[in-house]
Amino acid sequence: MRSWLTALRISRREMRRAKGRSALVVAMIAVPVCALGYAAASYDMLTLTPPETATRTLGAADALLLPRLDEPIVQGADGEQWMPAAADSSGDGRTGMTEAEALDVLPAGSRVVPMSFGGAEFRTATGGLAPAETAQLDLADPIFEGMIELLDGRAPSAPGEVAMSEAARARFGDTIESRERDRSWTVVGTMEFHADLGEFLVFPPGTFPEPGVEGSGQWLADTPEPIDWVQVNQINRRGVAVTSRAVLLDPPDPSITALPWDGSAPPERGLNIVTVVSGLAMLEIILLAGPAFAVGARRRQRSLALVAANGGTRAHLRRIVLADGLTLGFTGAVVGVVAAVLLAVLARPAAEELVAGARFGGYRFNLPMLAGIVLLAVVTGLLAATVPAFTAARADVVAAFTGRRGVVRSKRRWLITGLVLTAAGAAVTALGPQDSADWGAQRIVAGLVLAQLGLVLCTPSLVGLIARLGGVLPPAPRIALRDTARNRSSSAPAVSAVMAAVAGTVAIGVYLVSTAEKDEAGYLAGLPRGYVGVDYENYRDDYDPASEDRARAAVERLLPGAAVTEISAAGCADPATYENCNLVAIRPPATRCPGDEREPATREQVLALAEDPRCERTWHFSGPTFRDAVGGRETLVALTGASGPDLDRAVAVLDRGGVVVGDPSLLDDGMALLQVLRTRPGADEAESREIAVPGYLLESGRFGAGTVLSPEVVRQAGLGTAPAGLVVAAGTAPDVGELDRLNLALAEAGSGTAFVERGPAGDESPMLWLLAAASTLITLGAAGIATGLAAADGRADLSTLAAIGAAPRVRRLLTLSQSGVIAGLGSLLGVAAGIGSAFAVLAARNQAIAGAWPLVPLYPLSVPWANLGLILVVPLVAMLGAGLLTRSRLPIERRRPT
Repeated sequence: MRSWLTALRISRREMRRAKGRSALVVAMIAVPVCALGYAAASYDMLTLTPPETATRTLGAADALLLPRLDEPIVQGADGEQWMPAAADSSGDGRTGMTEAEALDVLPAGSRVVPMSFGGAEFRTATGGLAPAETAQLDLADPIFEGMIELLDGRAPSAPGEVAMSEAARARFGDTIESRERDRSWTVVGTMEFHADLGEFLVFPPGTFPEPGVEGSGQWLADTPEPIDWVQVNQINRRGVAVTSRAVLLDPPDPSITALPWDGSAPPERGLNIVTVVSGLAMLEIILLAGPAFAVGARRRQRSLALVAANGGTRAHLRRIVLADGLTLGFTGAVVGVVAAVLLAVLARPAAEELVAGARFGGYRFNLPMLAGIVLLAVVTGLLAATVPAFTAARADVVAAFTGRRGVVRSKRRWLITGLVLTAAGAAVTALGPQDSADWGAQRIVAGLVLAQLGLVLCTPSLVGLIARLGGVLPPAPRIALRDTARNRSSSAPAVSAVMAAVAGTVAIGVYLVSTAEKDEAGYLAGLPRGYVGVDYENYRDDYDPASEDRARAAVERLLPGAAVTEISAAGCADPATYENCNLVAIRPPATRCPGDEREPATREQVLALAEDPRCERTWHFSGPTFRDAVGGRETLVALTGASGPDLDRAVAVLDRGGVVVGDPSLLDDGMALLQVLRTRPGADEAESREIAVPGYLLESGRFGAGTVLSPEVVRQAGLGTAPAGLVVAAGTAPDVGELDRLNLALAEAGSGTAFVERGPAGDESPMLWLLAAASTLITLGAAGIATGLAAADGRADLSTLAAIGAAPRVRRLLTLSQSGVIAGLGSLLGVAAGIGSAFAVLAARNQAIAGAWPLVPLYPLSVPWANLGLILVVPLVAMLGAGLLTRSRLPIERRRPT
């Protein structure tokens, strides 16, 4: 124990003597710790506690009543999931109930307050028309405290008054009008729903009635006593779902609240991503801090040799270096956690608006978790110093006193061990997804750690191999390669540090690109990207065909120079006989997925269907706007953007009375099957028949699962055609303001709503992009810091250059070359490690969702070539920084007497 205290005193003295190097080590540990601490603190503030969840949902009320059916229901503990109690339910829903009905299901002495939500279109401040969410409630009632906050002004009380959220006020202004301009409201206050920071308008109760709703859609209840689970079940018998504060705070046993069906998607085998990220973060900290301790031990080899010469054992030498890991790790951990807490507090408003879209629960910090991060940093600092400690303890004392390098060759067993570890890590990672979620995540982490450690052990041999190229290079790069090979104890960890940072950046890039491609593959484009579609909404009873010309004129006025194409659809040729007619393409019997007729019951059956090509396209999420259009070449070009010979062949099929499709499963041996549906007035079922026509699969352009029918096939089906909308090919996609003004013009024309085809929105959090940016910065920082540490270790060589008359610019060129060697080799290894790590995680996620039905698209294993191009810039940036920040004056050092 006394030797450890002595080692800690020596470490503290060394920190004061080598402030610059110590600061770099602290920075290498503090930066990842700050990232982990910020994520932990922000997550803790974002995750609501049960009391905060109850307050966010209920305000100060005891319960929330939501009318569902006119018959008994069963519900989950939170009141959000519910289903009819009877298997043969009629399904007749309720959208509201009166105050008397609400009080009738509650204990005597209760008070209820109405609350309704809906949506409507209003005129914007920029002269457009846009939808917004609406609420009807009394903001002045204290029962809403904790759910809604009045930021300024007062609560609306009169029919012509409204309160808005800040986002809505920025879009609609201080005075708003309805779509028809028959009503207007004055903004008297700014409010905020803590659970949703979007565009909200709050009206006084009963001043913005919803058609077809009797009473209020929801009722907040203040009851004389808490509503327990027994009372919830009693209220469910009246067809009303209940969200009870008492149940939220003290939920019943899940076995008595579980629903036989909760309306959610099929369960997935989860993958604990937190376990994977935490495990890899620990490895990255070790690899980032490792070169600093290696260089520190290399710089202190003379003092360590003095300890050995005065009777110090190898254990004493190891403890001195390990003490650096403890002191610097603890310092870096404290600095990182303090910075993380400050960052979480200062960045909270931005995180709430940009990432969460809701207010955090409160300023609180999980002290045990933060303490765990500090302990993790100390342990990783100690682990990072382990290899340098054992290396320093085995150093030759005589070589240290004389300044000689000692052994510069890499031992073959380390190379063999590294290759074995890399192969074993790959094998373990591949087997990880086959286990349960928790154990599978742990196995994935273990495999990735083994693989990266294997690459680290192979690094010295790679450095020596690359150094052989120095003979054909100019003096500065030749010296840099030779010095890198001779000082492998410090250069190899520096390369590993860059590899660790680059691996994180590449892994995040692979994940983002694969996710984007997954979303793109599962998305059915309604139009070519950037095109504007106008839906006439001619299904309305009050539709005026004369409005079509006015709508087209409005589009041509607001989007001048754009190509406008009118889209037609099949309809009833004799409206007096039939009230609804459709002509749709259906799958021929030979291409129908067996799972559509009989849903699979087991995971094995789902996996079998996933291998069936007939089920390949059953997972698409949405359909195009003009799904079954009627027309020729112009219609095809407007809807798909097709061109060239593919377009010519498609038009030829239409000229022969056929149909063009975008889904290969709609064709069987060049023929398509169309279903004709016609419904007579008052009939319960539609008349149906099928016809077979020539079909063509369009390969160019984005066509999704839509169809373009020839006018001839429509006549063959006994139907007619009618204008359905417009497709506008503008030079650039209109922005939000332009789209709002276009929708206003269409509303005034009496026909249509406009939308812009922007592609899949994506469901990934912006936090991934923030992580990618942070990882890129860490990569540049790690390259610079590792290069600086390696350059500090080569100071003696620079003194030798000065002694033999080398020009001052040689120092700059030498440092620049050292930076290029370390950053370049580290980047190449990091690219390999990052791609391998990301592919392993994506494979695990694919394994987790492979058993879901209907089938969902799997993550493709894609390489982000654009990101890799940026990664290749890292060595250049590191070299440029090293060249600009390095002083040209060569040092002259006096040789110490031995």
